[in-house]
Amino acid sequence: MDLLRHNISVALLIVGSAIFITGCNSSKVAADVVITDYKKVPSLVSDSLSITYYENGEMEYKFTTPRMERYEFDDEPYMVFEEGVRIETFDEDGIRKSSLVADYAKYLEKKRLWEAKGNVFGHDENGKELYTEQLFWDEMADKIYSNVDTKVIDGDEITQGSGFESDGQLNNVRFLNTKGRLFVDTTRQTGPEEVQ
Repeated sequence: MDLLRHNISVALLIVGSAIFITGCNSSKVAADVVITDYKKVPSLVSDSLSITYYENGEMEYKFTTPRMERYEFDDEPYMVFEEGVRIETFDEDGIRKSSLVADYAKYLEKKRLWEAKGNVFGHDENGKELYTEQLFWDEMADKIYSNVDTKVIDGDEITQGSGFESDGQLNNVRFLNTKGRLFVDTTRQTGPEEVQ
């Protein structure tokens, strides 16, 4: 499943483009306020950001967030989405194929590392679903991982564990400390040899 890799790389592309094409909301600062640490001040702020990407006249991706802040002067430049993100992909008929939502996201630009946390949920067109509270995607290593409880539902198969790692397409998932419930039918049929 390339849901996460696809969605997160799309988010990076869209947000990177947004830096150059969206207007900035300027924060008003009182004349007597002196900023002593410019690294802690966002270089770009965008409220109610919604970007739809089209290719060959067809909608491919949609990225929305209530607020984005970019800190390009920090020693480790980053973008933060403190009010959450929603990333959706669409097929050629405009029908949603997959989506990824989270209450919070952060992107470390030099390390090319995404972090999503708080009610992270993803699903694809085949019905595969991912639930976790924190998720990382290392673009350079093409690796998705989590260190907290994560659940993947794929049809009738439910896999759950305290942490997992996978390739960027979420095809080779390896759960750490797997756990879950096994339901057993406790009603017992009596066979002819047991009847007295």
